[in-house]
Amino acid sequence: MLSQLTHHDKRADRFNILRLRSQPKGALIAFVRCDFDEKALVRLLDGVRYLTNSDEYSLFSGGYGQKIVNFLGTGSGPASLLTALYEIFPSKVRCLVRIGASGGLKGARVHDVVNVKTAFCMDAVSSSLVRTKRVNANPILVNRINEALSRDRVESAVQSAVSVDAMYLFEKNIDQAEAQDAYCWDLESATTLAFGKRFGIRAASVLHVVSDRDGNAIRSYPPIRNLKFVSSVLEALSI
Repeated sequence: MLSQLTHHDKRADRFNILRLRSQPKGALIAFVRCDFDEKALVRLLDGVRYLTNSDEYSLFSGGYGQKIVNFLGTGSGPASLLTALYEIFPSKVRCLVRIGASGGLKGARVHDVVNVKTAFCMDAVSSSLVRTKRVNANPILVNRINEALSRDRVESAVQSAVSVDAMYLFEKNIDQAEAQDAYCWDLESATTLAFGKRFGIRAASVLHVVSDRDGNAIRSYPPIRNLKFVSSVLEALSI
């Protein structure tokens, strides 16, 4: 639980990078800002209001069904995500889901939607958060998202992902995880799940494959234009 925060985690000298107007409440969906057209995400919610004055980060809240849902837009990479999460928590956020782009590995194809069940921690941030080689998503949340994807007829796979520090220079880490059955790779999933594990927050990650091992890629990316899987995530969080 959040009471497990270490003295360092509880420190009062926050840097206020987010320039928060108010703390979010409800579910939190994290995304890399260059992965999506933010205006398209805003249109998925009712009564949207922005909770930050930051130019670097975006945080907005709105209604979906009977629930309040928050979207957190960050820069690319685990460090950017960690900064935002540390400044938001502790708060009344009940669960955390990453949505975003990924590269496909063995068997994955462009346009696949991956409901991540476990992530290989091959980046410095997630490894420091949990000090394990892998971290699991919350199984209840994974199942709930899987059910929503099925209802919406979104083809998806419950698979493993590997997260590394940057898009370049870390191919050996990706290859190593692929040999252990990682289905796709990104930068932020392991940090999302590790943050959830460390602080007792239900966490999950749902990824859209934008390139694969056969050299195929979505030419229109960025941004991710098909938001049907995002709507499924929202439905799962609104239950």
